[in-house]
Amino acid sequence: MPFYFTKIFRSVIFIESEVVTLDSKILLNIKEASDLFGIGQHRLREIVREDYGNKYHLMLGRTIKIKRKQFEEFINNVEQI
Repeated sequence: MPFYFTKIFRSVIFIESEVVTLDSKILLNIKEASDLFGIGQHRLREIVREDYGNKYHLMLGRTIKIKRKQFEEFINNVEQI
């Protein structure tokens, strides 16, 4: 596990932190979903706008989060995006 350093008053604090990968995330932001699924960010935003029932997205304030499992099922069931 990598260590991250923070300098406070001329001393170094070691903080143990886990690296989070896309494989372990349940909610993805638009950029992460774009990288993972190979769909452009603009097209992902259009897909979210068309998802009126919030089946595969979640709004946290103004931030869009893609529900990974539900979006994967959506991708598997459509023929064209």
